[in-house]
Formats: sequence, structure tokens, C-alpha cells
Amino acid sequence: MEFEKLALEVSAIKAGLSTVTPGTLKGASGVVHKFDLLFTDGERKYAFDFYGSVADVEVVKSFAKRFDTGCYVSLIAPAGAVTEQAKGLALFYNMRILTPDAAATYFALEKAAPVGTFG
Repeated sequence: MEFEKLALEVSAIKAGLSTVTPGTLKGASGVVHKFDLLFTDGERKYAFDFYGSVADVEVVKSFAKRFDTGCYVSLIAPAGAVTEQAKGLALFYNMRILTPDAAATYFALEKAAPVGTFG
């Protein structure tokens, strides 16, 4: 998990983003949500939740934080253990589940993607 965090931080810095520390955001509900990593470009916020494995429950947890805060949330499964239900649910919610190798290129791909693809 530490490698993925470091890879994301390097990718974010290269993309001109700043790390938000601590990685918390207050949602519209008044609840303060904690993320494993949180970055901003001044306008948009990119949050990341790390899970040992990702099933539908983890997707719903992260989606609730996304819905309440309005930031884009991606899930990372360092072990690569992701259920088919989680993949389908993440697709439905327009969220990404990243594998370890995708973490290093996340922000490079985000900059090249059409507006709206990443939140």
C-alpha cells in the first residue's frame, strides 16, 4: 500500500496538484469524511480510499463519501482483489477501482481524458 501511495503522490505533484493534509473533507451533511489520500488543483478534489480487497460494500462506502463531499473518489486495491460485483457497481457509480500499476499513471491519464470523465 505504501508504494501505491507514493506513486500517486508523485503523479499528483507532476500534474501540478497539491496534497491536502489531513485528508479530510466536510460533506454537505456536516459529516467529516476521511480519505487515505486527497489532492486538489484548486478547483477539483481527488480522493483515494485504499482497501485490502474491494467488494460491493467498499464501493458503496466510497460512493457515500463522494456523494456527500462532491469530490471524485477512486478506490485502490493494492492486492488486486476486486469482485465482479464491485467492478459493476463502480462502473454504475462512475468510479474507478485502481490496481497497483494504475496508481502511477492515474493523473497523467486524467489530464488527457475528456472533461467530465474523472468527475
